[in-house]
Amino acid sequence: MQRAIAVELKLDDSVIEIIDKTDEEDDFKGVDEGSRSEIMSVAEVIDQVLRDHKFMVAFHNGSGDYIDLGSFGFPQITLFRSNLILWTFRKRFQGRERYSEIKDKVKNTHLFAYETEYYITRNKLLFPVLQKEAAAIAAHYPCMREIDPERINEWAARASVYWMCDGIIQGDQAWEISAALSKEIKWDLQPSLQDEVRQEFIESSSKNSVSIQRFKNKYFDGQKFYPWITITASHNINPETLQDIRSKNAEASSYFLAPERSSDITLVLSDGLFDQWNNLQVLQLSYCDFSFASSPFIGCQNLRFIGLDHCKDKKEGCKQSDLRKWQFLHSLLVLDLIDTIWYQVFSEDMADLFVNLRELNIVGVDCSHIWGQLQNKIEYVDLSRKRNIKLPSTLRFFRLDNRQPTPQSTPGIELSLKGCMGLESFFMSRISNLTELDLSGTAIRILDFTTMVMEVTGLKRLFLLGCEQLRKIKWGEIGSTIRDLELLCIDTRPRIKYPQLFVDKNKSPGRLSVHAVIVDARIARSLWGPIGNMPYDVDMNIHVTSSTIYGEVQSEGTYKDSISQLSDHVNMQQQDLISAGQYHDVQLSMAGDVPMQSFPLPPTTMLSRHIEIAQGSHNLESELDLNSPFRTLAHLVNGKAESLHVHDLSTITPLPGGQWSFIRWCRIERCPKIEIVFPKYAWKFDRLETIWVSDLLMARCIWSKGSCDYPFSFNNLQHLHLRSCPRLQFVLPVWVFSFPDLKTLHVIHCSNLHNIFVLDGNYPEQITIKGVAFPKLTTIHLHDLPMLRQICDVEFKMVAPALQTIKIRGCWSLRRLPTVVAADGPKPAVEIEKDVWDALEWDGVEANHHPSLFQAPVHSRYYKKKLPRGSVLSGDFIKQMKASCFCTKVH
Repeated sequence: MQRAIAVELKLDDSVIEIIDKTDEEDDFKGVDEGSRSEIMSVAEVIDQVLRDHKFMVAFHNGSGDYIDLGSFGFPQITLFRSNLILWTFRKRFQGRERYSEIKDKVKNTHLFAYETEYYITRNKLLFPVLQKEAAAIAAHYPCMREIDPERINEWAARASVYWMCDGIIQGDQAWEISAALSKEIKWDLQPSLQDEVRQEFIESSSKNSVSIQRFKNKYFDGQKFYPWITITASHNINPETLQDIRSKNAEASSYFLAPERSSDITLVLSDGLFDQWNNLQVLQLSYCDFSFASSPFIGCQNLRFIGLDHCKDKKEGCKQSDLRKWQFLHSLLVLDLIDTIWYQVFSEDMADLFVNLRELNIVGVDCSHIWGQLQNKIEYVDLSRKRNIKLPSTLRFFRLDNRQPTPQSTPGIELSLKGCMGLESFFMSRISNLTELDLSGTAIRILDFTTMVMEVTGLKRLFLLGCEQLRKIKWGEIGSTIRDLELLCIDTRPRIKYPQLFVDKNKSPGRLSVHAVIVDARIARSLWGPIGNMPYDVDMNIHVTSSTIYGEVQSEGTYKDSISQLSDHVNMQQQDLISAGQYHDVQLSMAGDVPMQSFPLPPTTMLSRHIEIAQGSHNLESELDLNSPFRTLAHLVNGKAESLHVHDLSTITPLPGGQWSFIRWCRIERCPKIEIVFPKYAWKFDRLETIWVSDLLMARCIWSKGSCDYPFSFNNLQHLHLRSCPRLQFVLPVWVFSFPDLKTLHVIHCSNLHNIFVLDGNYPEQITIKGVAFPKLTTIHLHDLPMLRQICDVEFKMVAPALQTIKIRGCWSLRRLPTVVAADGPKPAVEIEKDVWDALEWDGVEANHHPSLFQAPVHSRYYKKKLPRGSVLSGDFIKQMKASCFCTKVH
């Protein structure tokens, strides 16, 4: 409504952008279009535009309820402002309320006008009004604006597909016009007017128990009458009677034939009954028996629509007639089979005759073996009770409704609409044996398991690959509606080629696997439904990115292996794994040691529940907020993920706080704007084993102070690796007594780092007395940390009794090493510059903090910055330069 007002008032594009953005957000929230609230900022703009002007609003209220126009932004309507509202309820002649009830709904009405049914019929208003309304509908749609308004009066009560097949709608936009009209025209008059319509517009005649109905000729200004004839009979029709009807209605091109409603008979039709009816274009037969091998319409060369409802083959097993007689199938556009088993028409020999078929409607028939012959020839398919369905890429509308419960013994259905880029809508219901649904490459925006796909309790696999317009999956009560779901694959990146799927259908039943590559982080809201209801029996591999370098979604084993290899390859290219630095030409004397400048490779083995967030992802700021009213990406990250890889983000948003219950390794790299990785109140981390951080240019800390005082945090932390974080001040605030499993500490190129571990705001007092224990820490590598004074804050000491190797380079401010324990075994090996070693401070042997508790340090001979290569300057020239510099300084 507000969009229509904004367009009518020609408001700025910025207002339309607000409406578009709000609509998009409501899509991701799953808000039904009929339940969306008004936008206050847009209402304010509308109010500002209209407040100082006189205006009249023509408001067509299609419902029977009162609507407050003020909520849309209209100023209050008062007489002294000379503003008016012209208000209508419902469509014409469709209301059910009494007029007094309608009048009471709109308060302060100054004029209430209405028409009684008696007035309508007496003054013959119904047909002219319907004609004007049809013209208004045509004017509303651009695709209809070139249509002659004089022809619109022929459409009053026609189904749009008949109009198209009968030539009423013509041209390249016939299908578009048909779809538009099917939404607009509803023959839903007041009951008291329906009989009046029949009497006024339709003339009937009967002879020999055969009734005929058609439009009266007088409403068409002497032109040919409306080109359809309805024939009902209480007994079989002989050919002579039918030919007599045809001769009197020679210009009719649409025939509808059925037994009378009150009779239980089935009409028997003879072979060739409609032969030579060359102008016949639409034929609908209901409850008729005829030979399917030699149908009564086999000679109708211009047929475009055939509808068979509850028709039976009276000569089952009869051999198919000469294919040359079936050439009428060339012109057929629509074939409608309702509870009619006509397999002959889909034989391999006849399939090639459907060169123009665009719509196929099959209801209540098992036709799984017919489909292969019709690939790439259908635009509209309505199938029921059909198995192993592979639908063509030109599909536009799809409906599959069993109507009756599916027996448990019925074989499973695997339904594929892959590549149906023009798919506008589809509906499925009561298909409990549907096991696989593939919607890959479709333009679907919202997949609703409460209104669109209903009662598919046996669904095991769902594919949505290449669905770049996907915004929401509404699961409903997932525990009851699709309780057997085992595989969910989503990829919303645009692509030309859709990924090939390698699905492991032999995986253990009952365990859900979710593989998703999503561009907009808001789609993660739709993933919580199935994942959140399965706390343990779920595998997930979620990538939030628009990058095309990541592999397509595949099955569990193949997918994980290929993605791991690809990730390694990409990161080897993007990372500067070995920095040249100031010691690149120094050969270390410790045989077998890794060069000082090397840095441990990042973790790449994706665990069972893996999440990757990378460049090109949208709306991360809102979706990493744990305080959102929805279950978002934040809840998946901190509440479900076992491994996490975040890289190449331009956002400042930190990772979510809250309880990190399952995370085992975390890899963060190349996020130049992030200042804090884990914010306040991010806590637990009792399963975390590896933290690998690189190239965070603005990060001041990895964990922020103020976290929850949880005594088992970092109980399993084994590896802490940091690199190239130039503004980092500290890494981790300490609120625990020990890091019982930490084995390696590797920190390089963090020029502003003062301490690695600092005290948190809330910590046990004994830490300051006994220190923090690192009982399994064996290796410490510190490189290019010029501001680092000591590994732990001055307020507590670091106790590392198992330390084996400590390598230090470029840490010119370092004053303390960890406390070790005197033992009979080998002492820790030390590699350090001599200047730094000489400046270290010690607490003494009694405190297990003394140079004698370490091996004799290894010092490199060259540890100053290397001069640029060039010619050697003479001694006299150097003296002259020094003198010149001295004189300059004095002056």
